[in-house]
Amino acid sequence: MRRALLLGVAVVMLTSHSGIAVEQTVEELVPPNEQRVEALGGADEQAVRGVDAVAEQQVAPQEPPSPAAKAAQNVGKVATVIGATAISLGATAAMLMFL
Repeated sequence: MRRALLLGVAVVMLTSHSGIAVEQTVEELVPPNEQRVEALGGADEQAVRGVDAVAEQQVAPQEPPSPAAKAAQNVGKVATVIGATAISLGATAAMLMFL
């Protein structure tokens, strides 16, 4: 027990030193050659072209789900809740057994 306490105090002492501010300097970085922008390729390669509107790119109105699809979604949600509850209660029981 004493070793754990001494180890904890040593860790606290070592980490408390890392919060001390160190003097900082600001250095100006202005090399003229490193901040130059050059065009890559010809002008035709960088041009933005419009895409023709075809049936694959048009958005159709959303159809509401059928009653069967809604029922299936609700059954899936209930099954998920029951499974999560069972896992949570099982983990709680396991933890209480090992206390």
